[in-house]
Amino acid sequence: MYDYAAAIDALNQHWRTILPCLIGPVIFSYIYFTTAVRQAIAEKVYVEAFFSAAFFFWHDLSFVLSYELWFGGAYSHWWFKAWWFALLGTVAFEAYLIYQVYRYGHRELWPSMARPKFGALLVLGTLAIGALWLLIKHGIADDLFFVTFAVTAVIPAAPYHTALMVLRKNRAGQSVARQLCMAGNLVFLTAAFAQVSDFFLSPVYLAFASAFTLWPLVNIGLIRSLPPAPASGP
Repeated sequence: MYDYAAAIDALNQHWRTILPCLIGPVIFSYIYFTTAVRQAIAEKVYVEAFFSAAFFFWHDLSFVLSYELWFGGAYSHWWFKAWWFALLGTVAFEAYLIYQVYRYGHRELWPSMARPKFGALLVLGTLAIGALWLLIKHGIADDLFFVTFAVTAVIPAAPYHTALMVLRKNRAGQSVARQLCMAGNLVFLTAAFAQVSDFFLSPVYLAFASAFTLWPLVNIGLIRSLPPAPASGP
């Protein structure tokens, strides 16, 4: 897919233009998650679909657990070290987003099921999504997490935000700011990765990047067309 050594050399060669492309997504990510937590508490709904939250969680956790690669290991480099520190916080946010599905989603998704059983299903589902993540991660040649960073910037969040709006028929749990953060994340990451490998300028990658930069913008149109969230219960 791309040459690891050449990619790291390119990170060093173009660090002046790549560094802002790291800072931007970190800022967007923290705006995304802090906005999500505040909105969930205010509206008493889960704001991230379960699959999205769990997929985010396993992606970021696996990067954090790869500490030895980034600090003194085969890929010891400032780019990966910086992301390691940034993802320590996002892992905590993502775990909390999963908890929100348990806290607020039980009433919406499966009120007839006992809450302990619903919680057990979420635990099993989280583990299953982790197994899926590991299959994907080990099935592609992406040791540096470049492709998976781009993918998790918008997938599966953007499609599942659409699905939540279709399900609820209102804008409960939705935020224009979070949609803009998803699009901004992908634009900045693409700008960085395009400087390290021609793969990120290929028609296949650019088709993906174009489609999933536009998807959050379409979601913004849907958000603005829907009625507000109903008043939250106790």
